[in-house]
Amino acid sequence: MEIVATTVQQLVANSRIQTKAAVASDVAETGLALLDAVGRLESMVEKREQLLSDAEAPTSGTTLIEKLRTAGEFDLADHSQSVAHIIATTHQAAVSLFVCQYHLSSHSQEILRLLAGMDTPRTYRRSGAGEERERGGGQLFNDAA
Repeated sequence: MEIVATTVQQLVANSRIQTKAAVASDVAETGLALLDAVGRLESMVEKREQLLSDAEAPTSGTTLIEKLRTAGEFDLADHSQSVAHIIATTHQAAVSLFVCQYHLSSHSQEILRLLAGMDTPRTYRRSGAGEERERGGGQLFNDAA
């Protein structure tokens, strides 16, 4: 699990670098590799669930780390804790990267919208009945002309 989690972590880091460099083909290729690695990680998480519910597993504790500590496997529990930390920080980085890529994917359209003075679409479709829509920056250019 550590090897796969580290692989996912590295792929997310590579995708971040490729996103900054605006190399779309590399980002797409890394995305496919990331999808494969996350699939492998998910299958390992399923195996972990089987270990937790095994008849020979300690009865106290709800997580694998807690059960390992109960069984006196402190080194293995600490190692599992470090893998869990890798997964948690990679998850946070992946969510941040997704948000960044989502906004970058429409960056050109946003610039054109601003220059043309088109209405700004509402983010996440918040209710705004009766509210005026924001105007794009194109109106500023028109007024200046």
